Amino acid sequence: MSNVKWFAAAALLASPLAVAQTPERPQQPTATAQPDAGPPEAPGAAPLTPREKAAAQASEQAKKDVDVAGIHLEVARLYLAGLYGLAGPSSTWDREHGVALFTQAQNALTDADRQLAELQGLAQRNWPDARDPLSRARATMVRVQTQLRSLSVPLRTGGGQVQAGQSVIREVYKSLDSSRDELNSAAKAMGVDPKLRTP
Repeated sequence: MSNVKWFAAAALLASPLAVAQTPERPQQPTATAQPDAGPPEAPGAAPLTPREKAAAQASEQAKKDVDVAGIHLEVARLYLAGLYGLAGPSSTWDREHGVALFTQAQNALTDADRQLAELQGLAQRNWPDARDPLSRARATMVRVQTQLRSLSVPLRTGGGQVQAGQSVIREVYKSLDSSRDELNSAAKAMGVDPKLRTP
């Protein structure tokens, strides 16, 4: 008998013995999937009414929307700060990075505006006091996006253009601070903490 056949026969004979020697495990209970019922209820608390559950879910969604909008506003500010810092003599490296920063700043502003729009829709139904600050924040976002589009990147063809570009970036940067303040006012009206939960 060849070695291969002998090993195959030995493995076949050993497999039932190995199973027989394995201690039996009790069958593990399977977890049943529960549909997402919203925020968990406190132990011992009375079950929430459908209206209370809807309010809790709306509050949870508002917190997420405030956080994401705040993140996008902060990201846009960082890209603008980087773009502002590239002022000076032109180089290929500066041009490539200026275009990248400019594009990312535009994307962050678009994302922030989209998130503010979602938040505004949520506030229409649930928090009337948050409507005005959110409307002002969105109006600022529209103005800021128009100002940013007026720039040419990398802002270096002539000295006057650099100065004009720098002042536009400075204005947009300050306007984002204003939008952030309006977002915080709206969050306060919704009873939501605008600070991010950190690890």
